[in-house]
Amino acid sequence: MKYCVEISEEQLRIISVAVDEYMRLRMGQFEPLTEDLVFDGEDKKQLYEKPYDIRVYNERKHCIETMFEAAYKLAYPPFGHRERQHDSWGTCIDLVHAIEHQQWLDAPENKREAPGTTNRSFDPVPLGHEPFPKIERVDE
Repeated sequence: MKYCVEISEEQLRIISVAVDEYMRLRMGQFEPLTEDLVFDGEDKKQLYEKPYDIRVYNERKHCIETMFEAAYKLAYPPFGHRERQHDSWGTCIDLVHAIEHQQWLDAPENKREAPGTTNRSFDPVPLGHEPFPKIERVDE
């Protein structure tokens, strides 16, 4: 069964962020997630100009990351990790790659990365068990 969902550009961005965060949680990749949580809405460049402020933010990030890692170890004893990745990982990364690649294709030429320089600029490679998502821009 297939579904067609019509969403705005902002909704697509939010879905991409949400799926990426879910995927990282399932994989135990807490560093990027905690960085997103702690620095959300902050101008990191300005924070690095103020040594005290950046230390506070980095300490928060470290504490949150440590908490996530402890919870993961409790969830998956005795080693604190899964023997194999959850099946949803492949579906998540396929969604993220499809969305990011389409956003790259839709970006103005002067604002996109050069082809072959970032994950977004390569043709996505399916990694999940589901059919690879098709995304296309619809001009109104």
